[in-house]
Amino acid sequence: MNIHKQEMKTCCSSKPTLPRKQDRAQHSQDLRLIQAYRERCKAESITSMLTQALTTKHTLYATLGTAEFLEFLLKNPFNVPQTITIECDDPELSVVVKAEEWRYFKDLVKVCTPMEEEMFHLQEKSSAPQLYLRPKESVYIPLKYQTFTSSSTSPPASTRLGVSQVFFRAEDGQPLAICQVNVEPTPHVVDQTFRFYHPELTFLKKAIRLPPATDSPPGAAHYQPHTHTHTRTHTHPDPGEPQDIYLKVPGSSSPQIRKFFITVFTDPWLASPAQTWQVYVHYLQRMDVVCVCGTLSWHSLILRGTQTIRKVQCYTSHPLELQVDPGGVFALPAQGLQDLRLGVRALRSGNSFRYLNVVDVDTRQLVTSWLLCINCKQPLISRAFEIQVPVGGGRGSNKKFSFTNPYPFSKGFRLYSDHPDLLQFNKEDFQIKGGESYSIGLRFAPSQSPGTEEILIFINDLEDKNEETYCVKVVYR
Repeated sequence: MNIHKQEMKTCCSSKPTLPRKQDRAQHSQDLRLIQAYRERCKAESITSMLTQALTTKHTLYATLGTAEFLEFLLKNPFNVPQTITIECDDPELSVVVKAEEWRYFKDLVKVCTPMEEEMFHLQEKSSAPQLYLRPKESVYIPLKYQTFTSSSTSPPASTRLGVSQVFFRAEDGQPLAICQVNVEPTPHVVDQTFRFYHPELTFLKKAIRLPPATDSPPGAAHYQPHTHTHTRTHTHPDPGEPQDIYLKVPGSSSPQIRKFFITVFTDPWLASPAQTWQVYVHYLQRMDVVCVCGTLSWHSLILRGTQTIRKVQCYTSHPLELQVDPGGVFALPAQGLQDLRLGVRALRSGNSFRYLNVVDVDTRQLVTSWLLCINCKQPLISRAFEIQVPVGGGRGSNKKFSFTNPYPFSKGFRLYSDHPDLLQFNKEDFQIKGGESYSIGLRFAPSQSPGTEEILIFINDLEDKNEETYCVKVVYR
């Protein structure tokens, strides 16, 4: 019995041995993980501290197109010579490797530090410049930061990289020094704004004329445009001669607007823009219209609805020449089609461009736009005569001529002129019985200088179909 009890005690006492061994093993594993984490964090902390000790921080306030210049003092701390490789992680931050350019920037910012000719060596297969330093030698490294990305055409500042770094690596590849450049963008001045309207999904090809180049030191008359497509054009105009900048901008769908900047330089090293231009390109749906001068012609347009129903209204660039039906506010069904009727009465012959915009009246948002390419033909001139108008005095001149109704029945007529600023009618609408004549009163605006002007008078019926066209040659004496 005693032996059995002793065996029972032994069995009971051996049960918790296995869990305690597992706990100790788990505890040992946790300690090893903690030790490994400490060693890794220790290495990272040491690396971070060493990096901070090697890093020198600079803050630049950058403006679009303007080159910001700074010099970094680099020292070889070793007792042996070193070949230093300079690497920049930002293409907008670079080393000034040419002595002439370095001297130009030093004179520009009034820096009197020493410089050395032919200090940098450029490798054929690498863009990173190198320089040779003797033991304990110190030199100034010229750096230039220049951006052509505007904050108004780039992502928000919270998503942009505002820090650029330059690494000075020794022969073993380890950084000898780090120059950290914190970039703070500042607003820039816009000297001119250009706005172009162009058919959608086509290339815009445009020439912008620069002002004539003035007399300047040799090499200073350079023009350097920069656009969002990163194209460059170097020109060397002679003094007094104009120069054109040619743009080729890829198209977008209507009614998108593409915006970019062009910076124009006149200094040889493109340090500071002489002018900054802002360019807007509006891409619109194109519609070709052929009409006769002075005659109202109607054309059909299809307006496509958006995802939701909207209240919209049509607006034209030339209300005197363009009419839209419906002319007021109307509902544009979601994903539906709306038929628009466009009335065109061009007052001048030749080719011209007009614009039709459809706007959401609630949100003031542009829904769609049309670019109307109008080819207006000269009407048949049925009668021509000459009128003399005195010059000066501040008073106009009144004239009259008669018009006979060619129809055997009574008919209404309406008068138009291609120069409403020079000629007005006493009465624009009138009714004449069949075969009878009507005296049309004309009032010509005064002129302060002598000259000659030809004015067309369109006689239309009440449906705006042209009946006759008169040409009046006005001689101001």
